[in-house]
Amino acid sequence: MNLTVKETLTTRAIALNPWTGFYFLQSLLINFALGYEFSILYAVAFSCVLLLLWRSAPKFQKGLLAICSLIAAMYFPFGQAYGSPNFNTLLALHSTNFEESTELMTIFPWYSYLVSVFILALGIIAVRRKVAPKKRNWCHFDSLCLVVSVVCFFVAPVQNLAYGGVFKFKDSGYPVFRFVKDVVVNNQEVIDEQTRMQAFAQMKDTWNVLAVKPKYHTYVVVIGESARRDALGAFGGHWDNTPFASQVNGNLFMDYVAASGSTQKSLGMTLNRVIDGKPQYQDSIITLANRAGFQTWWFSNQGQIGEYDTAIASIAKRADEVHFLKNGDFEADKNTRDEALLKMTAQVFATQHTTPQLIVLHLMGSHPQACDRTQGKYKDFVQSKETSCYLYTMTQTDDLLKQLYQQLKNTGDSFSMVYFSDHGLAFKERGTDVQYLAHDDEFQQNFQVPFMVLSSDDTAHRQIKARRSANDFLNFFSAWTGIKTKELTPKYKFISEQKAGPIYITNFKLKKVDYTHLQTDVFETQTR
Repeated sequence: MNLTVKETLTTRAIALNPWTGFYFLQSLLINFALGYEFSILYAVAFSCVLLLLWRSAPKFQKGLLAICSLIAAMYFPFGQAYGSPNFNTLLALHSTNFEESTELMTIFPWYSYLVSVFILALGIIAVRRKVAPKKRNWCHFDSLCLVVSVVCFFVAPVQNLAYGGVFKFKDSGYPVFRFVKDVVVNNQEVIDEQTRMQAFAQMKDTWNVLAVKPKYHTYVVVIGESARRDALGAFGGHWDNTPFASQVNGNLFMDYVAASGSTQKSLGMTLNRVIDGKPQYQDSIITLANRAGFQTWWFSNQGQIGEYDTAIASIAKRADEVHFLKNGDFEADKNTRDEALLKMTAQVFATQHTTPQLIVLHLMGSHPQACDRTQGKYKDFVQSKETSCYLYTMTQTDDLLKQLYQQLKNTGDSFSMVYFSDHGLAFKERGTDVQYLAHDDEFQQNFQVPFMVLSSDDTAHRQIKARRSANDFLNFFSAWTGIKTKELTPKYKFISEQKAGPIYITNFKLKKVDYTHLQTDVFETQTR
Protein backbone atom coordinates (compact mmCIF):
# COMPACT_ATOMS: atom_id res chain seq x y z
CA MET A 1 0.00 0.00 0.00
CA ASN A 2 2.77 2.41 0.94
CA LEU A 3 4.55 1.54 -2.33
CA THR A 4 1.42 2.32 -4.34
CA VAL A 5 0.95 5.66 -2.59
CA LYS A 6 4.59 6.49 -3.16
CA GLU A 7 4.31 5.65 -6.87
CA THR A 8 1.19 7.80 -7.16
CA LEU A 9 2.87 10.75 -5.46
CA THR A 10 5.94 10.36 -7.69
CA THR A 11 3.83 10.26 -10.84
CA ARG A 12 1.86 13.31 -9.74
CA ALA A 13 5.05 15.18 -8.90
CA ILE A 14 6.54 14.50 -12.33
CA ALA A 15 3.30 15.41 -14.14
CA LEU A 16 3.04 18.70 -12.25
CA ASN A 17 6.72 19.52 -12.64
CA PRO A 18 7.21 22.75 -14.68
CA TRP A 19 9.75 20.93 -16.87
CA THR A 20 7.00 18.62 -18.12
CA GLY A 21 5.11 21.62 -19.50
CA PHE A 22 8.39 23.09 -20.76
CA TYR A 23 9.20 19.99 -22.82
CA PHE A 24 5.65 19.91 -24.17
CA LEU A 25 6.02 23.52 -25.33
CA GLN A 26 9.33 22.67 -26.99
CA SER A 27 7.75 19.68 -28.73
CA LEU A 28 4.92 21.85 -30.05
CA LEU A 29 7.29 24.49 -31.40
CA ILE A 30 9.65 21.96 -32.98
CA ASN A 31 6.68 20.25 -34.67
CA PHE A 32 5.44 23.63 -35.89
CA ALA A 33 8.89 24.81 -37.02
CA LEU A 34 9.71 21.81 -39.18
CA GLY A 35 6.75 22.52 -41.47
CA TYR A 36 4.52 19.53 -40.75
CA GLU A 37 0.81 19.63 -40.05
CA PHE A 38 0.07 20.35 -36.39
CA SER A 39 -0.39 17.20 -34.31
CA ILE A 40 -1.11 17.22 -30.58
CA LEU A 41 -0.51 13.45 -30.60
CA TYR A 42 3.10 13.73 -31.71
CA ALA A 43 3.71 16.74 -29.48
CA VAL A 44 2.68 14.63 -26.49
CA ALA A 45 4.68 11.65 -27.76
CA PHE A 46 7.88 13.65 -28.26
CA SER A 47 7.42 15.19 -24.80
CA CYS A 48 7.31 11.65 -23.41
CA VAL A 49 10.51 10.81 -25.26
CA LEU A 50 12.26 13.85 -23.78
CA LEU A 51 11.04 13.04 -20.26
CA LEU A 52 12.19 9.42 -20.57
CA LEU A 53 15.60 10.47 -21.88
CA TRP A 54 15.99 13.02 -19.09
CA ARG A 55 15.42 10.37 -16.47
CA SER A 56 17.58 7.70 -18.12
CA ALA A 57 20.17 9.50 -20.32
CA PRO A 58 20.14 13.24 -19.53
CA LYS A 59 23.31 14.08 -21.47
CA PHE A 60 21.94 12.41 -24.59
CA GLN A 61 18.66 14.26 -24.12
CA LYS A 62 20.49 17.58 -23.92
CA GLY A 63 22.39 16.83 -27.09
CA LEU A 64 19.21 15.82 -28.93
CA LEU A 65 17.37 18.95 -27.77
CA ALA A 66 20.30 21.17 -28.72
CA ILE A 67 20.33 19.81 -32.28
CA CYS A 68 16.53 19.84 -32.63
CA SER A 69 16.21 23.37 -31.26
CA LEU A 70 18.97 24.71 -33.51
CA ILE A 71 17.53 23.13 -36.66
CA ALA A 72 13.97 24.15 -35.74
CA ALA A 73 15.07 27.74 -35.10
CA MET A 74 16.88 27.92 -38.43
CA TYR A 75 14.11 26.25 -40.42
CA PHE A 76 11.09 27.97 -38.87
CA PRO A 77 10.82 30.90 -41.37
CA PHE A 78 11.24 28.52 -44.30
CA GLY A 79 8.82 25.99 -42.83
CA GLN A 80 6.07 28.61 -42.54
CA ALA A 81 6.48 29.60 -46.18
CA TYR A 82 7.35 26.32 -47.88
CA GLY A 83 6.32 23.54 -45.50
CA SER A 84 8.32 20.43 -44.71
CA PRO A 85 11.37 19.37 -46.77
CA ASN A 86 10.55 17.90 -50.18
CA PHE A 87 12.20 17.39 -53.54
CA ASN A 88 11.62 21.00 -54.54
CA THR A 89 13.11 22.57 -51.40
CA LEU A 90 16.18 20.34 -51.60
CA LEU A 91 16.53 21.08 -55.32
CA ALA A 92 16.34 24.80 -54.56
CA LEU A 93 19.04 24.37 -51.91
CA HIS A 94 21.31 22.78 -54.51
CA SER A 95 20.63 25.29 -57.29
CA THR A 96 20.08 28.63 -55.54
CA ASN A 97 23.01 31.03 -55.54
CA PHE A 98 24.14 33.25 -52.68
CA GLU A 99 22.33 36.35 -53.91
CA GLU A 100 19.01 34.53 -54.21
CA SER A 101 19.50 33.02 -50.75
CA THR A 102 20.02 36.40 -49.10
CA GLU A 103 17.00 37.82 -50.96
CA LEU A 104 14.90 34.91 -49.75
CA MET A 105 15.87 35.48 -46.14
CA THR A 106 14.80 39.12 -46.28
CA ILE A 107 11.29 38.34 -47.49
CA PHE A 108 10.13 36.54 -44.34
CA PRO A 109 8.28 38.69 -41.76
CA TRP A 110 10.34 39.88 -38.80
CA TYR A 111 8.26 37.99 -36.26
CA SER A 112 9.23 34.68 -37.89
CA TYR A 113 12.79 35.37 -36.81
CA LEU A 114 11.52 36.38 -33.37
CA VAL A 115 9.91 32.94 -33.01
CA SER A 116 13.19 31.38 -34.17
CA VAL A 117 15.05 33.23 -31.42
CA PHE A 118 12.45 32.06 -28.90
CA ILE A 119 12.87 28.42 -29.98
CA LEU A 120 16.63 28.76 -29.69
CA ALA A 121 16.32 30.36 -26.25
CA LEU A 122 14.18 27.46 -25.02
CA GLY A 123 16.81 25.07 -26.32
CA ILE A 124 19.53 26.89 -24.40
CA ILE A 125 17.46 26.77 -21.21
CA ALA A 126 16.89 23.03 -21.66
CA VAL A 127 20.59 22.36 -22.25
CA ARG A 128 21.54 24.33 -19.13
CA ARG A 129 19.22 22.32 -16.87
CA LYS A 130 21.21 20.72 -14.07
CA VAL A 131 21.33 16.94 -13.87
CA ALA A 132 20.33 15.38 -10.53
CA PRO A 133 23.29 13.84 -8.65
CA LYS A 134 21.59 10.47 -8.20
CA LYS A 135 19.69 8.34 -10.68
CA ARG A 136 15.89 8.23 -10.22
CA ASN A 137 14.00 4.95 -9.91
CA TRP A 138 11.63 3.79 -12.62
CA CYS A 139 7.98 4.67 -11.90
CA HIS A 140 4.50 4.30 -13.40
CA PHE A 141 4.84 7.65 -15.17
CA ASP A 142 7.95 6.38 -16.98
CA SER A 143 6.05 3.29 -18.08
CA LEU A 144 3.20 5.46 -19.36
CA CYS A 145 5.65 7.65 -21.32
CA LEU A 146 7.30 4.59 -22.82
CA VAL A 147 3.98 3.13 -23.95
CA VAL A 148 2.82 6.43 -25.48
CA SER A 149 6.17 6.92 -27.25
CA VAL A 150 6.25 3.45 -28.75
CA VAL A 151 2.58 3.36 -29.76
CA CYS A 152 2.80 6.75 -31.48
CA PHE A 153 5.91 5.64 -33.37
CA PHE A 154 3.87 2.89 -35.04
CA VAL A 155 0.68 4.86 -35.71
CA ALA A 156 1.61 6.09 -39.22
CA PRO A 157 3.18 2.81 -40.44
CA VAL A 158 0.13 0.86 -39.29
CA GLN A 159 -2.21 3.37 -40.96
CA ASN A 160 -0.30 3.02 -44.22
CA LEU A 161 -0.63 -0.74 -44.01
CA ALA A 162 -4.34 -0.50 -43.22
CA TYR A 163 -4.98 1.72 -46.26
CA GLY A 164 -3.31 -0.72 -48.64
CA GLY A 165 0.24 0.52 -48.35
CA VAL A 166 3.39 -1.12 -47.02
CA PHE A 167 4.48 -1.23 -43.38
CA LYS A 168 7.75 0.69 -43.07
CA PHE A 169 9.44 1.90 -39.88
CA LYS A 170 10.74 4.98 -41.73
CA ASP A 171 7.16 6.18 -42.21
CA SER A 172 6.85 7.12 -38.53
CA GLY A 173 5.00 10.40 -38.02
CA TYR A 174 7.34 11.92 -35.41
CA PRO A 175 8.19 15.36 -36.90
CA VAL A 176 11.88 15.12 -35.96
CA PHE A 177 12.14 11.63 -37.44
CA ARG A 178 10.19 12.68 -40.56
CA PHE A 179 12.39 15.73 -41.05
CA VAL A 180 15.58 13.68 -41.06
CA LYS A 181 14.03 11.07 -43.37
CA ASP A 182 12.63 13.67 -45.77
CA VAL A 183 15.93 15.55 -45.98
CA VAL A 184 17.95 12.38 -46.58
CA VAL A 185 15.53 10.77 -49.05
CA ASN A 186 14.77 13.91 -51.06
CA ASN A 187 18.39 15.02 -51.10
CA GLN A 188 19.34 11.66 -52.56
CA GLU A 189 16.60 12.03 -55.17
CA VAL A 190 17.98 15.44 -56.13
CA ILE A 191 21.51 14.05 -56.38
CA ASP A 192 20.25 11.16 -58.51
CA GLU A 193 18.36 13.59 -60.75
CA GLN A 194 21.39 15.84 -61.16
CA THR A 195 23.61 12.85 -61.92
CA ARG A 196 21.10 11.73 -64.54
CA MET A 197 20.90 15.26 -65.90
CA GLN A 198 24.69 15.58 -66.16
CA ALA A 199 24.89 12.25 -67.95
CA PHE A 200 22.22 13.35 -70.44
CA ALA A 201 23.94 16.71 -70.84
CA GLN A 202 26.97 14.94 -72.27
CA MET A 203 24.90 12.77 -74.61
CA LYS A 204 23.96 13.54 -78.18
CA ASP A 205 20.33 14.30 -78.81
CA THR A 206 18.11 11.58 -80.25
CA TRP A 207 15.91 13.78 -82.44
CA ASN A 208 14.92 12.42 -85.84
CA VAL A 209 13.96 15.49 -87.87
CA LEU A 210 11.63 14.66 -90.76
CA ALA A 211 11.04 18.14 -92.19
CA VAL A 212 11.96 21.78 -91.51
CA LYS A 213 9.60 24.46 -92.82
CA PRO A 214 9.81 27.56 -90.58
CA LYS A 215 7.18 30.20 -91.29
CA TYR A 216 9.26 33.01 -89.76
CA HIS A 217 12.92 33.99 -89.90
CA THR A 218 13.35 34.77 -86.19
CA TYR A 219 11.80 32.94 -83.24
CA VAL A 220 12.08 34.30 -79.72
CA VAL A 221 11.15 32.51 -76.49
CA VAL A 222 10.92 34.76 -73.43
CA ILE A 223 10.73 32.81 -70.17
CA GLY A 224 9.30 34.84 -67.32
CA GLU A 225 9.73 34.10 -63.65
CA SER A 226 7.15 33.66 -60.87
CA ALA A 227 4.36 35.55 -62.67
CA ARG A 228 0.80 34.67 -61.62
CA ARG A 229 -1.62 35.17 -64.48
CA ASP A 230 -4.10 37.09 -62.29
CA ALA A 231 -1.43 39.70 -61.57
CA LEU A 232 -1.37 40.85 -65.22
CA GLY A 233 -4.12 43.14 -66.47
CA ALA A 234 -3.92 41.65 -69.96
CA PHE A 235 -4.77 38.21 -68.57
CA GLY A 236 -7.68 39.14 -66.33
CA GLY A 237 -5.88 40.89 -63.48
CA HIS A 238 -7.65 43.79 -61.74
CA TRP A 239 -4.91 46.31 -62.55
CA ASP A 240 -4.02 48.12 -65.77
CA ASN A 241 -0.35 47.20 -65.40
CA THR A 242 0.36 45.60 -68.80
CA PRO A 243 -0.51 48.22 -71.46
CA PHE A 244 1.54 46.53 -74.21
CA ALA A 245 0.19 43.01 -73.77
CA SER A 246 -3.34 44.37 -73.39
CA GLN A 247 -3.45 45.82 -76.90
CA VAL A 248 -0.79 44.15 -79.07
CA ASN A 249 -1.89 41.97 -81.99
CA GLY A 250 -1.34 38.32 -81.18
CA ASN A 251 -2.72 35.32 -79.30
CA LEU A 252 -3.10 35.49 -75.51
CA PHE A 253 -3.85 32.20 -73.75
CA MET A 254 -6.18 32.84 -70.83
CA ASP A 255 -5.94 29.35 -69.31
CA TYR A 256 -2.35 28.14 -69.64
CA VAL A 257 -1.11 25.84 -66.84
CA ALA A 258 2.54 25.45 -65.85
CA ALA A 259 4.05 21.97 -65.48
CA SER A 260 5.24 22.41 -61.88
CA GLY A 261 5.59 25.02 -59.15
CA SER A 262 9.33 25.75 -59.22
CA THR A 263 11.71 26.96 -61.92
CA GLN A 264 13.99 23.95 -62.26
CA LYS A 265 11.28 21.30 -62.23
CA SER A 266 8.77 23.27 -64.30
CA LEU A 267 11.17 24.25 -67.08
CA GLY A 268 12.81 20.83 -66.97
CA MET A 269 9.44 19.34 -67.92
CA THR A 270 8.48 22.16 -70.30
CA LEU A 271 11.58 22.54 -72.44
CA ASN A 272 12.63 18.87 -72.67
CA ARG A 273 11.08 15.72 -74.03
CA VAL A 274 9.61 13.80 -71.08
CA ILE A 275 9.47 10.02 -70.86
CA ASP A 276 7.76 8.31 -67.90
CA GLY A 277 7.71 11.60 -66.03
CA LYS A 278 11.46 12.18 -66.42
CA PRO A 279 12.95 14.97 -68.57
CA GLN A 280 15.38 13.83 -71.26
CA TYR A 281 17.83 16.71 -71.00
CA GLN A 282 19.57 15.85 -74.26
CA ASP A 283 16.30 16.35 -76.15
CA SER A 284 15.35 19.99 -75.54
CA ILE A 285 14.05 22.87 -77.64
CA ILE A 286 17.67 23.94 -78.13
CA THR A 287 18.94 20.61 -79.43
CA LEU A 288 15.83 20.29 -81.62
CA ALA A 289 16.45 23.71 -83.15
CA ASN A 290 20.15 22.90 -83.58
CA ARG A 291 19.29 19.62 -85.31
CA ALA A 292 16.93 21.51 -87.66
CA GLY A 293 19.65 23.95 -88.71
CA PHE A 294 18.59 26.97 -86.63
CA GLN A 295 21.19 29.27 -85.12
CA THR A 296 20.50 29.29 -81.38
CA TRP A 297 21.11 31.87 -78.68
CA TRP A 298 20.44 31.77 -74.93
CA PHE A 299 20.61 34.95 -72.82
CA SER A 300 19.83 34.67 -69.12
CA ASN A 301 19.48 36.97 -66.15
CA GLN A 302 19.27 33.96 -63.85
CA GLY A 303 22.22 32.45 -62.00
CA GLN A 304 24.52 29.77 -63.33
CA ILE A 305 26.41 27.97 -60.57
CA GLY A 306 28.35 25.64 -62.83
CA GLU A 307 28.28 24.34 -66.36
CA TYR A 308 25.61 21.71 -65.78
CA ASP A 309 24.61 22.31 -62.14
CA THR A 310 21.00 23.18 -62.89
CA ALA A 311 18.47 21.83 -65.35
CA ILE A 312 18.23 25.20 -67.05
CA ALA A 313 21.99 25.65 -67.40
CA SER A 314 22.14 22.16 -68.87
CA ILE A 315 19.63 23.13 -71.55
CA ALA A 316 21.16 26.53 -72.19
CA LYS A 317 24.69 25.22 -72.72
CA ARG A 318 23.62 23.42 -75.89
CA ALA A 319 22.91 26.75 -77.66
CA ASP A 320 25.40 28.12 -80.18
CA GLU A 321 25.82 31.30 -78.14
CA VAL A 322 25.19 31.46 -74.37
CA HIS A 323 25.51 34.34 -71.96
CA PHE A 324 24.54 34.51 -68.26
CA LEU A 325 24.43 37.94 -66.65
CA LYS A 326 25.03 36.18 -63.32
CA ASN A 327 27.72 33.59 -62.82
CA GLY A 328 26.02 32.36 -59.67
CA ASP A 329 29.11 32.12 -57.48
CA PHE A 330 29.35 33.70 -54.03
CA GLU A 331 30.75 36.93 -55.46
CA ALA A 332 27.91 37.28 -57.95
CA ASP A 333 25.85 39.69 -55.87
CA LYS A 334 24.97 42.10 -58.68
CA ASN A 335 21.27 42.88 -58.88
CA THR A 336 21.25 42.82 -62.68
CA ARG A 337 18.13 43.96 -64.49
CA ASP A 338 16.28 42.10 -67.23
CA GLU A 339 16.61 45.11 -69.54
CA ALA A 340 20.32 44.32 -69.88
CA LEU A 341 19.30 41.35 -72.03
CA LEU A 342 17.99 43.74 -74.69
CA LYS A 343 21.54 44.92 -75.41
CA MET A 344 22.39 41.34 -76.36
CA THR A 345 19.36 40.91 -78.62
CA ALA A 346 20.16 44.26 -80.24
CA GLN A 347 23.62 42.94 -81.12
CA VAL A 348 22.11 39.81 -82.67
CA PHE A 349 19.62 41.83 -84.72
CA ALA A 350 22.34 44.23 -85.90
CA THR A 351 23.78 41.45 -88.09
CA GLN A 352 22.02 39.80 -91.00
CA HIS A 353 21.59 36.03 -90.70
CA THR A 354 20.64 33.71 -93.52
CA THR A 355 19.59 30.76 -91.34
CA PRO A 356 16.51 30.73 -89.09
CA GLN A 357 17.17 32.09 -85.59
CA LEU A 358 16.02 30.88 -82.18
CA ILE A 359 16.67 33.28 -79.30
CA VAL A 360 15.78 32.39 -75.71
CA LEU A 361 15.65 35.03 -72.96
CA HIS A 362 15.35 33.89 -69.35
CA LEU A 363 14.22 36.70 -67.05
CA MET A 364 14.41 37.29 -63.31
CA GLY A 365 10.97 38.81 -63.80
CA SER A 366 8.94 38.71 -60.58
CA HIS A 367 11.20 36.47 -58.52
CA PRO A 368 10.88 37.14 -54.78
CA GLN A 369 11.84 39.56 -53.34
CA ALA A 370 9.80 41.68 -55.77
CA CYS A 371 10.85 45.03 -54.30
CA ASP A 372 14.45 44.17 -55.18
CA ARG A 373 13.31 43.80 -58.81
CA THR A 374 11.66 47.26 -58.78
CA GLN A 375 14.08 49.06 -56.43
CA GLY A 376 11.12 49.58 -54.10
CA LYS A 377 8.98 51.25 -56.77
CA TYR A 378 5.29 50.49 -57.29
CA LYS A 379 2.19 52.17 -58.73
CA ASP A 380 -0.85 50.70 -56.93
CA PHE A 381 -0.63 49.86 -53.24
CA VAL A 382 -2.28 46.49 -52.54
CA GLN A 383 -2.17 45.17 -48.95
CA SER A 384 1.63 45.33 -48.53
CA LYS A 385 4.65 46.92 -50.15
CA GLU A 386 5.93 43.56 -51.37
CA THR A 387 2.60 42.70 -53.03
CA SER A 388 2.54 46.15 -54.62
CA CYS A 389 6.08 45.72 -55.97
CA TYR A 390 5.07 42.31 -57.31
CA LEU A 391 2.32 43.93 -59.40
CA TYR A 392 4.80 46.49 -60.71
CA THR A 393 7.24 43.77 -61.84
CA MET A 394 4.53 42.81 -64.34
CA THR A 395 4.72 46.31 -65.79
CA GLN A 396 8.49 46.06 -66.04
CA THR A 397 8.27 42.75 -67.91
CA ASP A 398 5.52 44.17 -70.13
CA ASP A 399 7.79 47.09 -71.04
CA LEU A 400 10.67 44.71 -71.82
CA LEU A 401 8.40 42.73 -74.14
CA LYS A 402 7.36 45.97 -75.84
CA GLN A 403 10.98 46.95 -76.46
CA LEU A 404 11.89 43.48 -77.69
CA TYR A 405 8.87 43.46 -80.01
CA GLN A 406 9.97 46.80 -81.45
CA GLN A 407 13.51 45.49 -81.97
CA LEU A 408 12.09 42.57 -83.92
CA LYS A 409 9.93 44.86 -86.08
CA ASN A 410 12.91 47.08 -86.82
CA THR A 411 14.85 44.16 -88.32
CA GLY A 412 12.40 43.98 -91.21
CA ASP A 413 12.45 40.17 -90.99
CA SER A 414 9.44 38.00 -90.23
CA PHE A 415 9.31 36.93 -86.59
CA SER A 416 7.28 35.24 -83.89
CA MET A 417 7.72 35.71 -80.15
CA VAL A 418 6.45 33.57 -77.27
CA TYR A 419 6.27 34.75 -73.67
CA PHE A 420 5.29 32.59 -70.71
CA SER A 421 6.15 32.28 -67.04
CA ASP A 422 7.64 29.16 -65.47
CA HIS A 423 5.20 29.10 -62.51
CA GLY A 424 3.12 31.29 -60.24
CA LEU A 425 3.31 31.99 -56.50
CA ALA A 426 1.04 31.77 -53.45
CA PHE A 427 0.29 34.37 -50.79
CA LYS A 428 1.91 34.08 -47.38
CA GLU A 429 0.96 36.06 -44.27
CA ARG A 430 -2.23 36.92 -46.16
CA GLY A 431 -4.07 40.04 -45.03
CA THR A 432 -1.16 41.49 -43.04
CA ASP A 433 1.09 44.43 -43.79
CA VAL A 434 3.94 41.97 -44.44
CA GLN A 435 1.99 39.88 -46.98
CA TYR A 436 4.28 38.40 -49.63
CA LEU A 437 4.30 35.71 -52.30
CA ALA A 438 6.34 32.51 -52.37
CA HIS A 439 6.59 29.15 -54.12
CA ASP A 440 3.88 26.61 -53.37
CA ASP A 441 2.14 23.66 -55.01
CA GLU A 442 -1.26 23.48 -53.33
CA PHE A 443 -3.18 26.10 -55.34
CA GLN A 444 -4.26 26.49 -58.94
CA GLN A 445 -2.70 29.95 -58.96
CA ASN A 446 0.74 28.36 -58.45
CA PHE A 447 0.34 27.03 -61.99
CA GLN A 448 -1.79 29.71 -63.66
CA VAL A 449 0.69 31.71 -65.74
CA PRO A 450 0.60 34.04 -68.76
CA PHE A 451 1.30 32.67 -72.23
CA MET A 452 1.16 34.63 -75.45
CA VAL A 453 2.34 34.30 -79.05
CA LEU A 454 3.04 37.49 -81.04
CA SER A 455 3.93 37.24 -84.72
CA SER A 456 4.84 39.76 -87.38
CA ASP A 457 1.78 38.86 -89.45
CA ASP A 458 -0.81 39.05 -86.64
CA THR A 459 -3.64 41.47 -87.42
CA ALA A 460 -5.82 41.19 -84.32
CA HIS A 461 -5.65 40.94 -80.53
CA ARG A 462 -7.08 37.51 -79.74
CA GLN A 463 -7.82 35.72 -76.48
CA ILE A 464 -7.80 31.91 -76.48
CA LYS A 465 -9.95 30.46 -73.70
CA ALA A 466 -9.13 26.74 -74.22
CA ARG A 467 -7.01 25.26 -71.43
CA ARG A 468 -3.43 24.48 -72.35
CA SER A 469 -0.65 22.68 -70.45
CA ALA A 470 3.08 23.35 -70.37
CA ASN A 471 3.48 19.60 -70.64
CA ASP A 472 2.53 20.07 -74.30
CA PHE A 473 4.93 22.96 -74.92
CA LEU A 474 7.37 20.86 -76.95
CA ASN A 475 4.58 19.84 -79.33
CA PHE A 476 3.66 23.52 -79.66
CA PHE A 477 7.31 24.42 -80.28
CA SER A 478 7.60 21.83 -83.03
CA ALA A 479 4.51 23.11 -84.86
CA TRP A 480 5.40 26.76 -84.21
CA THR A 481 8.91 26.49 -85.68
CA GLY A 482 7.90 24.15 -88.48
CA ILE A 483 10.18 21.35 -87.28
CA LYS A 484 8.56 17.97 -87.79
CA THR A 485 10.10 15.07 -85.89
CA LYS A 486 9.49 11.37 -85.43
CA GLU A 487 9.38 11.75 -81.65
CA LEU A 488 6.65 14.42 -81.42
CA THR A 489 3.06 13.81 -82.46
CA PRO A 490 0.74 16.68 -81.45
CA LYS A 491 -2.73 15.47 -80.45
CA TYR A 492 -4.43 18.81 -81.07
CA LYS A 493 -3.81 22.23 -82.59
CA PHE A 494 -2.26 24.31 -79.83
CA ILE A 495 -3.21 27.77 -81.14
CA SER A 496 -6.93 27.12 -81.31
CA GLU A 497 -9.99 26.68 -79.13
CA GLN A 498 -9.78 22.90 -79.48
CA LYS A 499 -10.05 21.11 -76.13
CA ALA A 500 -6.89 19.38 -74.93
CA GLY A 501 -8.19 16.96 -72.31
CA PRO A 502 -7.35 16.67 -68.58
CA ILE A 503 -4.43 18.70 -67.23
CA TYR A 504 -2.02 17.34 -64.64
CA ILE A 505 0.72 19.12 -62.73
CA THR A 506 3.73 17.72 -60.87
CA ASN A 507 3.82 18.75 -57.21
CA PHE A 508 6.84 19.21 -54.97
CA LYS A 509 6.74 15.53 -54.01
CA LEU A 510 7.01 14.62 -57.70
CA LYS A 511 3.44 13.31 -57.73
CA LYS A 512 1.13 13.97 -60.66
CA VAL A 513 -2.02 15.78 -59.50
CA ASP A 514 -5.19 16.67 -61.38
CA TYR A 515 -5.06 20.45 -61.77
CA THR A 516 -8.81 20.79 -61.15
CA HIS A 517 -8.47 19.17 -57.71
CA LEU A 518 -6.25 21.97 -56.37
CA GLN A 519 -7.46 24.71 -54.02
CA THR A 520 -7.66 28.37 -55.00
CA ASP A 521 -5.62 31.31 -53.73
CA VAL A 522 -7.52 34.43 -54.80
CA PHE A 523 -5.65 37.69 -55.39
CA GLU A 524 -7.41 40.15 -53.05
CA THR A 525 -7.74 43.68 -54.43
CA GLN A 526 -7.57 45.65 -51.17
CA THR A 527 -5.91 49.03 -51.79
CA ARG A 528 -5.51 52.26 -49.93
